[in-house]
Amino acid sequence: MSLPPACSATSTSRLSDSVYELYNPGVESVLDVVFFHGLQSSHTSVPHLSTWISSGSHKEVWPQTWIPQEFPGARILSVEYDASISTSPTHGRLDLYLTAESLMHNLIFAKVGQHPWRPVILVGHSYGGLVIKQLCVQAHFSESLHRSDKQIARFLNSVTGIFFYGTPHHGSSSFFTPNGTKLKDASPLLDYVKLLCADAGRLHEYFDALRVNYKWSIAGVGESRPTTFMLDAESQNAVAVSREMIVVEASARYGDFTVEHEDHISLCQPESRTSNTYIRLTSFLQSNKVNRRRLPDNLQTVPKMAMSLHSDLLVEVQKILRTGPAAVALCGMGGVGKTTLAKLLFNELCAEYEYTCFIPRCTDMKNTKEIEDKVNSSMHHLGKQLTQGVEKWNPTDLRQQTLLLVLDDIDNGSHVAFLQDIVLKNDCANSRYIVTCRDRNILNSLDSCVFDVKFLNPESSTKLFMSYAFPYPTEPSPSLNKWVPKIVAKCDGLPLTLEVIGTYLKTKVRESIWMECLQALDEAKDVGRLDDKLWAQLRVSYDRLGSQEKEIFLDAASFFSNSSWKLREAKACWRVLYGYKDIQWQTLIDLSLVYDVTEEKSIQMHEQLRSLGIRLASGWGTGGRCRTWTPKNVPSRFNSSNYNESIAEGQFYSNDPGSSSTDMGTHIEGIIPLLHEHSMLLDLRDIGQMKKLQYLDSEVFMRNEVGGKLPKNVTLLRLRGDVNNLHDLVDRGLARSLAVLDLRAPLTCLPTTVSDFQNLEVMKFAKCLFEDLPEAFGQLPRLRHLTFRWCENLRSLPEAFGGLSQLQSLKLKDCWSLEALPDRFGNLSQLQSLKISGELSQNCLRASEICPSYKAW
Repeated sequence: MSLPPACSATSTSRLSDSVYELYNPGVESVLDVVFFHGLQSSHTSVPHLSTWISSGSHKEVWPQTWIPQEFPGARILSVEYDASISTSPTHGRLDLYLTAESLMHNLIFAKVGQHPWRPVILVGHSYGGLVIKQLCVQAHFSESLHRSDKQIARFLNSVTGIFFYGTPHHGSSSFFTPNGTKLKDASPLLDYVKLLCADAGRLHEYFDALRVNYKWSIAGVGESRPTTFMLDAESQNAVAVSREMIVVEASARYGDFTVEHEDHISLCQPESRTSNTYIRLTSFLQSNKVNRRRLPDNLQTVPKMAMSLHSDLLVEVQKILRTGPAAVALCGMGGVGKTTLAKLLFNELCAEYEYTCFIPRCTDMKNTKEIEDKVNSSMHHLGKQLTQGVEKWNPTDLRQQTLLLVLDDIDNGSHVAFLQDIVLKNDCANSRYIVTCRDRNILNSLDSCVFDVKFLNPESSTKLFMSYAFPYPTEPSPSLNKWVPKIVAKCDGLPLTLEVIGTYLKTKVRESIWMECLQALDEAKDVGRLDDKLWAQLRVSYDRLGSQEKEIFLDAASFFSNSSWKLREAKACWRVLYGYKDIQWQTLIDLSLVYDVTEEKSIQMHEQLRSLGIRLASGWGTGGRCRTWTPKNVPSRFNSSNYNESIAEGQFYSNDPGSSSTDMGTHIEGIIPLLHEHSMLLDLRDIGQMKKLQYLDSEVFMRNEVGGKLPKNVTLLRLRGDVNNLHDLVDRGLARSLAVLDLRAPLTCLPTTVSDFQNLEVMKFAKCLFEDLPEAFGQLPRLRHLTFRWCENLRSLPEAFGGLSQLQSLKLKDCWSLEALPDRFGNLSQLQSLKISGELSQNCLRASEICPSYKAW
């Protein structure tokens, strides 16, 4: 029998006299895999490596190179011992008993089986399998290994499984003695193996009793092809003695066993990673990489599909946790799966730590004392819950002990301060901390790696929804099947919504119910107790906002979101209304209530948050106030489509105190944003009654002198119609509040009082008939964005135009009569964007000098 020599490029680390480290993950390993070689025809080889060399074209020690790629957190070890079947002054003399005694000493010295949670899997080829069995039996019965019982017990308790390659569990008449051939210089070890094989039944009986006691998993493979046996294989006198079966199936069969089309040597030398002898081992490692006998009591319950839905992020976060930093924060909106992911991570990692603790819903604990008490009462040691006063548990016991702590849904500085105090007191570099949070701003003072938990993609969303709506092996009926993609799309990748809606529809077969459910998502209605299961969960972040931030959110949800208005125009209004500062918008971003977009983009938010915001804004009723109208909640008196004016009432949607009066006048007076559509039967008198109106976006053709009819609080105004001057907008007091003006009308002139629009930041004109602008136009101190479209009569811009000190963008589209830019145009120091189309664009040779971003439109 011949084994190939070890690869010259192989590098190992010797941990003790007999134990070599083939791979170390670089951090605290989660699994130890130890390889035991078989008998060797010559002591000149390196058996702890050469036994495990792949048989493919690229020779490599496959436990060292293949397994770490599939189990990056595992430590791979290989042991060496005297197993030569020929004698020499230094080899071929020891017996199995002495080998087992020495190996136990060396394995314990290498910390194998000494971590309370790290499982150990033993892999043996041929005689190496007998070494494993003798090692375990001897460790159990012997008291003369010069190590405390505690260390030996730890080792035996840490072993979760043993995998055998061609091991003669029940003896073998031809085991290394084919046809009774006498071996030159045969060692005493070979004679001992003969006796061992003859008495294999007794060793196997002892070992199998231990297997039952320690609940070890057993698996293995056996050969089905004869092996060519060589004498003096590494010399010029090598002789092929015979070809025959070394270990027959009857002797090798034990546990989860399969017979492979290999001989005794190739059995542990797979050709590639697709070889069945390798796949069998990796499957065994996968199923036994957790010490099941010591599963902690505080494992968290997670949905069955959670692992597959979050697999990529789970792997990424685990990698970070094993390499640093010590803390990881999972951030995102409510219902996105932060807690589920934290539970998965806890379940995957808890077996690696001596102390573990998972604290749900920290948001319910408002001060340090409450959360400290909760941690102390929920702490587990080696998987068992500790009780203060009963097991003498004291928080000081945590010092320099490995700790895995999860704080779910932290929402204030005291939670962060508590965690920082725990980190300081624990003082252990190998401890890890996981927090979930809706507010990214809270995490600023925490030294952590922050992960934004993303929404599910359409494919994963569909799988999750179907798992709840159709949990049994049945397909939805054709009438319901068409509603699945619609509802999944409306859920917008939010796991909470997919779960709640899917569960509600599980037993619903009527198509009308599915249609009603889709409408409920669109309008944030209470169908199937969605108020408690969904909307209340999503509202948590909203309730944490200050009063002005709530108004900003409701404005964004009910008016600006998914509209043609840009974030910069919303901010211009908020500066007038709320003394807006960027920190207020950042708060909404940090709480995941809105998406982080640039000012040139439209405001975006999750579908369910937008629906919730609209419902909150529309929630008149007892103690409530209607602040917005949409086509579906406009009272029938003002709605040509005759929608039902009734909407859900109740304190849940009555965040703001207000009149309980239900007369229509009160409803009109409370309107803040109005998207005036053709379906709304509103005249100027109705709009004039909206005393709190702040945003008016009208697509309806309006008649002259509209300014006198508008409330004085309007900050955003978009008008279409027969408006020929702006005098009334100034005279009626609108000038002090207006921040955004978008006018598409045959306006013939601008008044000299246009300079009264001191808060105006955005101004857009389309199809206006004026020929020039007054000099006072240059006295708009806050004007940042100016657009002229199809103003075909506009001939010139005033010289005072250069006085627009804050102007950042100017667009001139198809203003065919405009011939030149004013001389003082170069004084626009803040101008960042200039777009021109028409005849003027051909003559603006110096435009690129004035504004580097100049583009011909």
